[in-house]
Amino acid sequence: MKKFFALMASAVISAGAFAQLPNGSVAPDFTATDINGVEHNLYSLLDQGYKVILDFSATWCGPCWSYHEAGTLSELYNTYGPDGTDEIRVFYLEADDTTTDADLNGTGTNTQGDWVTGTPYTIIDNAGSIFDDYDGAYYPTIYTVCPSRIITESGQASVADHAAIFQANSCAAASLPNDGALVGYAGETVACGDAPISLAVTLMNMGVDPLTSCTITAYDGATAVGSTDWMGNLDTYATEEVLVTTTTIDASTEFSFEITSMDDNAENNAVASGLVNTSVESTNNVRLTLNLDAYPTETAWAVLDDMGNVVDAGGPYAAGDAGAAFVYDWTLDLGCYTFVIQDAFGDGLHASWYNGTGPDGNFSLDAMDGSAVSTNLLSYSSPDEYAVIEFPFEVTSVSDVEEASLIETLAVFPNPTQGVSNIQFTSAVAAHATMEVFNLVGERVAVQAFGTLPAGAHRLELNLEAVKAGVYLVNLNAGGETTTMRVTKH
Repeated sequence: MKKFFALMASAVISAGAFAQLPNGSVAPDFTATDINGVEHNLYSLLDQGYKVILDFSATWCGPCWSYHEAGTLSELYNTYGPDGTDEIRVFYLEADDTTTDADLNGTGTNTQGDWVTGTPYTIIDNAGSIFDDYDGAYYPTIYTVCPSRIITESGQASVADHAAIFQANSCAAASLPNDGALVGYAGETVACGDAPISLAVTLMNMGVDPLTSCTITAYDGATAVGSTDWMGNLDTYATEEVLVTTTTIDASTEFSFEITSMDDNAENNAVASGLVNTSVESTNNVRLTLNLDAYPTETAWAVLDDMGNVVDAGGPYAAGDAGAAFVYDWTLDLGCYTFVIQDAFGDGLHASWYNGTGPDGNFSLDAMDGSAVSTNLLSYSSPDEYAVIEFPFEVTSVSDVEEASLIETLAVFPNPTQGVSNIQFTSAVAAHATMEVFNLVGERVAVQAFGTLPAGAHRLELNLEAVKAGVYLVNLNAGGETTTMRVTKH
């Protein structure tokens, strides 16, 4: 199966960003002009050996204001900035472009106070695009960026804890001639059945001379499972994804990787994969039951086959869907699949964590036998939180679908739609099928006859290109059964 970010890219389910960039990621470069008209470039500062702290905040954000008022970043800048030891640079980046200059100065209507007066470090307004490049999901998001471009989410840390990050040996500028480093796992994160998986890492040159070769070995515990003799030409801080080996696993496994050839710094030669999950077995009938929380626009999901193709996808949902329940049923072929669900804010369906009242949400992914749950594959309920859940499952058996009613098998995807969707349902017997589309005042805006369809699963086109944006009711009649589903067109 393709690795996670390729899957998500093909699913196109994000609300404009993935979850926060994780620790160990390479910081995207940016050039921006501050509120005093001075231009700054991140990589230029890093190339000079500075460590950079990025505070993505919003003027209306209460936790952001509390941290600002505590003075931690001001103290850091005064101690370790240009007038102190000259080790760091600090940026406040106003990441909500709807706020105004008046909000920054405390005189607007969408602010916690005056962010400018008394702030010694740099303030950049209208930094929403930079926040998007960092896959920003919540405020404040505070990163420490090392000269190597590697980021650590330092968060609302104390002065001492911030200093411990940027003064660590791992955050030092390149100084040794030959210093290859492993800075992240880049391989597959799910394994389905007995299919082999690719184990890959991100290699960075942390040396001052070009890196041209090294040996990288993968381990399962203390057992080497494969290695590669990499050859190339990486300049200082340049990176490359390196395939180390392929292997099969029969249980969820965490691999480790190490540069096993000699270089000048062994401290950065190892990295772990995190848990590579194996699939669970399922029947061919799978149901998602999703109860949204108070922030439905943050939730999106997809079901992907083993090639990364989208079987079905949903979300982000409309604000009016807060607290609503959705049921989706699929009849799948035998094989491997991945269910991916994302919360753009990073708190899962735990709305009460943020607003104190909820409603909170939950979901379950179930293997079905007819209309009954055969096996629960995956369940979630608050207060557990997530940014992204990636769950592999393998369809290994065919269940009885004759008892499943039309309403239990009907699905429309994508929903919301830009115009063309798919309508999917299962008919237990050969039947004549028709579809009618109504607006919310009861006017029929489209009708389509599908003729007599054979028993089994069907996927047909639902074309709403000719109607204006809004909410519509899709009325499907097949085999004497009639059911209705709401569809939103953007």
